[in-house]
Amino acid sequence: MPSGFTYTGSACASSTPFGQVTPVPLIDGSATTHYGNGIYQQIVSLYGTYGNSESSGMALTHYTQGTNLASQIVPLCGDGSVVGVNGCTANNAKIVFLFIGFSNCDVEICGGHVNAWDIQRTGHGTSPTFPQLAGQACATKCPNLGNPDGTHPWNRAFRGNTWDGYEQMSLLRLVYPDQNDTNTWLVDPSVVVFDGALGQQSLDKWDPTTLGYYANNDCPYDRTTSTDPECNYYRVGDDLRTNGYTEAQVQAIFIKAADDFPTCDVQQNFCSGTPDALLAEQHLGNILRYLKCCKTPPPGSQLAPAPRYLNLKQVFVTSRIYGGYANATNNGNTCLNPEPFAFELGFSVQRLIVDQINQVDDGWSGTVNYLPDSHGVNQGNAPWVDWGPYLWAYGETPRLFDGLKWCGIQNDFNCPNVPDVLSGDQTSPDLQAQFWGDFTHPSGAGVQKAANQLVNFIQNSPFVKPWAPKKP
Repeated sequence: MPSGFTYTGSACASSTPFGQVTPVPLIDGSATTHYGNGIYQQIVSLYGTYGNSESSGMALTHYTQGTNLASQIVPLCGDGSVVGVNGCTANNAKIVFLFIGFSNCDVEICGGHVNAWDIQRTGHGTSPTFPQLAGQACATKCPNLGNPDGTHPWNRAFRGNTWDGYEQMSLLRLVYPDQNDTNTWLVDPSVVVFDGALGQQSLDKWDPTTLGYYANNDCPYDRTTSTDPECNYYRVGDDLRTNGYTEAQVQAIFIKAADDFPTCDVQQNFCSGTPDALLAEQHLGNILRYLKCCKTPPPGSQLAPAPRYLNLKQVFVTSRIYGGYANATNNGNTCLNPEPFAFELGFSVQRLIVDQINQVDDGWSGTVNYLPDSHGVNQGNAPWVDWGPYLWAYGETPRLFDGLKWCGIQNDFNCPNVPDVLSGDQTSPDLQAQFWGDFTHPSGAGVQKAANQLVNFIQNSPFVKPWAPKKP
């Protein structure tokens, strides 16, 4: 484990090494590297038996489909028309690249408007007044590009009218450094990177089936107090419209979320039930099929179910950053998604994508076919899906692929006291106990690392580069 840390002995604290197998980042592994044991043994690579690329067999067919779809993504007006049809003009036509998921995704894409413990540290609670924890932003609702109040499409953390002085280099901050000057943008002016992620929206809250959270719990974003399996999608639709866009303009979706408070690992060191990685794969399969078709018609409507995102071409999924700095203190509030679960989420994504490549159901994803069958009857029940940037690395150990690492508070040669996770107030043990960090969500430094990976993905992925980056 990373130096400088002592764990308490619970699964949350990640005290047990990852079994007898060293946790190798999937992107550094190979089709011959294995993790786990028994029926849950997994292949340590991005594409399972295909390794880390889609260069042969059905994987190459899948890759080619992704590049073909990239060439079909063009700016659309709000009704889905292309420029020159139905009065659609180039000024109104957009490509919406929608990001959905939980708090880590939200803060990595947009940044946060307030820092951890801000209210308590201003004397509104029982605590005395302390400075802001600069660079430790919480995930908050994002003022996306096009917001009618003119707010920048990224957040800075404020307490009242006071900015904490820390510029959060989130994805939107990097892509749109000046929202009013398209010459500074990293994407074509027709491309809208849109943050639809929100805090606490784990995978089950994006799953619109009966297995989803909002199928059995009230939707806090709905216009009525009732259960609504599609709760998050209605919220995102409202946010799109508020900013001047529509669901018909969404052509690519990026998903980053996880199970919260997982309890069962692949190697079953902490359990004897179904691994959370498989449950996450099940949620992802349900989400993919929903993204293909269909939203539920209004009550009493005679309309047939229709796709919510009629022009969706591509979906990208990725797993979490390193979670091994979490510990079991503060009543388990730091156990949101610790190790080995953050690492094992990579297998959920891998298995989902490989199932689609092979056009099979491994028993957890369900069918996620993207091609018609041999008779041309089944046109596919899921959108085409592939990896976004793979974000996991083993703590402060730089991964071989590109040197990415994640730092806690160890302050050693590899991590010189610039934590990539929310670490709370490190001034003294008493203040740390009162204003603790969850060591799970990214700090400003961690946000920039994730955002840099996303920028590289947008500018260089063969699936995104044809339509997203600014043209020479």
